[in-house]
Amino acid sequence: MRMTTPILSSVELPAPLPRSFYLQQTLIVARRLLGKTLVRRFPDGTVATGRIVETEAYTADDPACHAFRGKTERNRAMFGPPGHAYIHLNYGLHFCLNAVTAAEGVAEAALIRAIEPLQNASRLFRNYYGEVAAEDAFTPEYLESIARADKRLGAGPGRLSKSLAIDRSFDDTDLAEADSAFFLAEGAEVREEEVVTTTRIGITKGADLPWRFYVQSSGFISRR
Repeated sequence: MRMTTPILSSVELPAPLPRSFYLQQTLIVARRLLGKTLVRRFPDGTVATGRIVETEAYTADDPACHAFRGKTERNRAMFGPPGHAYIHLNYGLHFCLNAVTAAEGVAEAALIRAIEPLQNASRLFRNYYGEVAAEDAFTPEYLESIARADKRLGAGPGRLSKSLAIDRSFDDTDLAEADSAFFLAEGAEVREEEVVTTTRIGITKGADLPWRFYVQSSGFISRR
């Protein structure tokens, strides 16, 4: 028997974070995104969610920021309204999801580096691996349990985007709109003593800035 995935109605979905959340200083947004919920609504009506456990901040005067040298067709979403998504292709290999921050015209964003699967991890599992024979061999409950333990589903921006089936076609998605294909919502509070602040990963410029934040106890961090 083929596994079915639970469907949530729009009434049951949490409310998106207000646009005002993204108007805080970008470093504050990146820190406060920890513990928030990423909600993904797929075209067939199924919903998957994940807890944000790792982020990075990028500001307009930061040499590592994609908009540091000005506006281009690729980075135009960063200059748009706060609370929209900026999605870029990294090293030509994988897509990265960012939440645009600051006032319109000021190109800043918080990169969402990692999530812990919460609901419908099995859907993320299928997105990441493709259709798998295990769907017929395992019960839905067992597949959900092994999927939730699979770090490849969320530990890193490329894995996250593949699991959520997010690519450049979703660039400029409104994260403050409940009807969007994905948005960010409230979640569990993360206390200050649970947060590690350190330098960012995979960059050469601005590499000494301590603008990366992650939840110490999470097993889904991309790199310790």
